[in-house]
Amino acid sequence: MTPSVSRRLARRTAAGLGIAAVSLTTFLGAGVPALAAGTGDQVTLLNINDFHGRISSTAKDLACTVVTEEKAAPNSALLSAGDNIGASEFASYIDDDNPTIDYLNALGLGASAAGNHEYDKGYDDFTTRVQERADWPYLAANVTKDGKATTDPYAIVDAGDVKVAVVGAVTQETPGLTSPAGLQGVEFGDPVDGVNAAIEELKASGEQYDVLAVEYHEGSSGSSEPGSAPTPTPVFTHLIDDTSAEADVIFTAHTHQSYVYQAAVPGESGETRPVVQTGSYGENLGKVTLEKASDGDWDVVADATALVPTEGADLEACAGDAAYDTAATIADDAAASGAEAAKKEVGDIDTDVTTAYAPDGAEYVDGVWTKKKGYTGRGDDRGSSSALSDELADSMVWATQQDSYSGDRATIGVMNPGGVRDNLAYAPSGDEGNGVVTYGEANNIVPFVNNLSTTTLTGAQFKDLLEEQWQLDADGNVPSRGYLQLGLSGNVDYTFDESAAQGEHITSVSIDGKPLDPKASYSLVAASFLVAGGDNFHTFAKGTNTKDTGLLDRDAWISYLGKHRGLKADYSQRGIGVQVTAGTGSSIVRLTGLESRSLGAPQIRTATLEIDGETFSAPYKQNKDGQWGADVRVTLPAGEHEGTVTAVPVTGTSVTFPITLETEPVSFSDVPAGMQFSEDITWAAAQGYVTGWSDGTYRPLQDVNRDAMAAFLYRMAGEPAVTLPETSPFTDVKPTDQHYTAIVWAQQQGITTGWSDGTFRPTTPIARDAMAAFLYRYAGEPRYSDPVKGPFEDVSASRKYAKEIAWLQSTGISTGWSDGTYRPLNPMKRDAMAAFMHRMDDAGIEYVED
Repeated sequence: MTPSVSRRLARRTAAGLGIAAVSLTTFLGAGVPALAAGTGDQVTLLNINDFHGRISSTAKDLACTVVTEEKAAPNSALLSAGDNIGASEFASYIDDDNPTIDYLNALGLGASAAGNHEYDKGYDDFTTRVQERADWPYLAANVTKDGKATTDPYAIVDAGDVKVAVVGAVTQETPGLTSPAGLQGVEFGDPVDGVNAAIEELKASGEQYDVLAVEYHEGSSGSSEPGSAPTPTPVFTHLIDDTSAEADVIFTAHTHQSYVYQAAVPGESGETRPVVQTGSYGENLGKVTLEKASDGDWDVVADATALVPTEGADLEACAGDAAYDTAATIADDAAASGAEAAKKEVGDIDTDVTTAYAPDGAEYVDGVWTKKKGYTGRGDDRGSSSALSDELADSMVWATQQDSYSGDRATIGVMNPGGVRDNLAYAPSGDEGNGVVTYGEANNIVPFVNNLSTTTLTGAQFKDLLEEQWQLDADGNVPSRGYLQLGLSGNVDYTFDESAAQGEHITSVSIDGKPLDPKASYSLVAASFLVAGGDNFHTFAKGTNTKDTGLLDRDAWISYLGKHRGLKADYSQRGIGVQVTAGTGSSIVRLTGLESRSLGAPQIRTATLEIDGETFSAPYKQNKDGQWGADVRVTLPAGEHEGTVTAVPVTGTSVTFPITLETEPVSFSDVPAGMQFSEDITWAAAQGYVTGWSDGTYRPLQDVNRDAMAAFLYRMAGEPAVTLPETSPFTDVKPTDQHYTAIVWAQQQGITTGWSDGTFRPTTPIARDAMAAFLYRYAGEPRYSDPVKGPFEDVSASRKYAKEIAWLQSTGISTGWSDGTYRPLNPMKRDAMAAFMHRMDDAGIEYVED
């Protein structure tokens, strides 16, 4: 045996041989776990991550939850996976986050990984001021400065009678998330490599420990239900699959997600270890209990491993506990010292102005994007545009255009989504009144206090910058957040093709309504860390004439609020997705990204595309993957055109761009040119209302069956969203039948009622009189008087459907035969049906929703 033997193997071997733990340590050499008698047989590890100085909102609940759990588990330790400070609430921010450090000292935080926000004010500030004030060791196994490690990679924490080795590492993305100017000479290596190397160093050190916990300030990009793994990403899979088998538990952070589950230990069949992230802001406390088994291994106690919600903790019961009282006093004092400054009114709003909320936190209620009941997060969907992020970008441009500012005036404002840390709520947070924005609330939106910088990019470089929303790190790898949606000032519009290759997503850009000139120069303003190339927007660092404005983002924002009273959320979209595919006789233009995910945004019902003076539209609806979009069919010649996209309801989105239309010719082998209704058939096929058979025929004289009639009308209506019933509305129509959705839609809209025996008779040819009724109902049963005399020789005024047939005649949709008959019981033919639909379009008759 050698010291490299795994801890689990070492324990099993010791148990099998009956060797005392102290002898086993001597036998294996230095650095193996201490298993001497009296060390205890159970330990509970409590964990937080991404607390971000929430000294006012969650501090007391978290403190009470911690001390309560510690009392229930004498062998326990409180640990952290980083971002304890930075992006903090006003009460912590206004005092340089010292209250948060003191608060965590009071709770006895045993050790913490460094988070990227610990470096917000630079490496030197972290390693001197922050670490000097903290009573706990910060750990960063993957960080070096000028080639040397200056932050401890691991620490041994006493958890009662159990010694816990803690190894920590920070996300390798830190240089892209923090101002590069403060990280000169600092290198951030692969966190897994750093942790594994630290574990080997620990084993060789002679340090005694019982269990080993890894604290990664890195994590999954999604949450999951307890017991289930989140959706894997390359970064997260690397953490879980490649971390040394020595680790008994893996705590994660950075992505503000929540999950707790068991992952397989690499190289050890049947062994698992817990993987945890608590979400953020102290809203949950991670709890993992390990128990020493008879073989010497420490196994997880499943029932005692969970995310413990902190909201509603019994603060009265915690009062009197020394640690709680001290922590609570620190929180109260911080809140009191910042309260007066925080109460100052700086502006007012007429609506909520928020970040983007993903579908796990919001949903449409009565056509409005609304926060789900019970959801306590702040949104923070960084992959979607938000009204608040765009407003902040506007505030930066505005600040550089004031007479009081003597520097370069910017044309374009850019806001990184990770810098937006709270929401502006119309409802008051205190006694300030509805719509009032206080200093504290405004500060909490942009708590980093970044300097604003201006820089000059060419048009081509600005396009590259927009392309970098599809993220790649400095080494060309996709980070844990693979897409970041920039906030942009309102004078920027662009289109993108989400399906395009890396580097080719952006298809057009306009500034102030004019196409981007690749060779022209544009002045941009953004937070200094972003202009330095932060958040993986590397092109920013290529800018010229870069200057520090001397303005702070917070101060620009607060001044902007003061000058823009009654601010309302702007739900217009700067960028929209456009994809063109060739349809039969037409182009299919897929439009996405028209919806805003900021709270209060209206549900987009229709996407409209105007090209060459003609308007085309389609319903905006979800596909099977949950993505919203519209497939707009454009019946214009192939080639170069200019298009403008708008939305209904109107949100202000209006993007004009060059568009290349692509079409496939309409051709049916049995519809020669000059044949009666050939032009109508070609038109209907180009619209997508009718299709031919796979053998290239249209079969113009074939009867139209009732199911096909429903399908024709459903397509004409734009294929609106249909809520399918649990059971079919007709006894002879199954959910698996062709055109089932169209038949259900027609029944729900009252276009068809079926027969009294409960059947629809889908393959029965539809008679011309019933077809007239279908079209009349489709049009919303327009006001039309019963005919005094029959409209045709074979349709008397008293005949069933006489009014519908008379209406059809009055609109010019049907003229009947030359002998004056309508032939109401004849089956409708496919060629005549195409002609009827074409005439409906010419007459402006549209679908009217029931």
